[in-house]
Amino acid sequence: MNNHLSDEEFFSIYGKVPRLAVDVVIRSDEGILLSLRAIEPHKGLWHLPGGTVYREETVVEAARRIAKKETNLDVIVTNCLGYMEFLNEVRSGVSMHSVSVVMEAVHKGGELKHDGDAEELRWHREQPEEMIGEHAEFLKSKNLLQK
Repeated sequence: MNNHLSDEEFFSIYGKVPRLAVDVVIRSDEGILLSLRAIEPHKGLWHLPGGTVYREETVVEAARRIAKKETNLDVIVTNCLGYMEFLNEVRSGVSMHSVSVVMEAVHKGGELKHDGDAEELRWHREQPEEMIGEHAEFLKSKNLLQK
């Protein structure tokens, strides 16, 4: 089953209704894994791996799929940490409202490698300065990274 929307479908739908997304806090002894965005929106900012939840996909399945796609890691999803809300995120000139469920996971296998949407992946113990605001606020509110 193909769950991928064309750009036209994506912006037509999510320009009108909220988009359900998932972000993944992947933990290891080295810290929390963050990705440096290579594409818009938020190019050049650090963020948690994340993306849209597909129709007929659970949030846990989406978290595992997104972790694998964006980091090449296999993860075990352990906990729901809460949610982030992006009320006026602009993508390709379209204002969108996204709600992202934040899932905690641990690395269980695979070799760390980013996809083309990232410049770099790095484990962090401290919060980087250049980070998507909502992600920085969420991590701070949960005391997941030191400032």
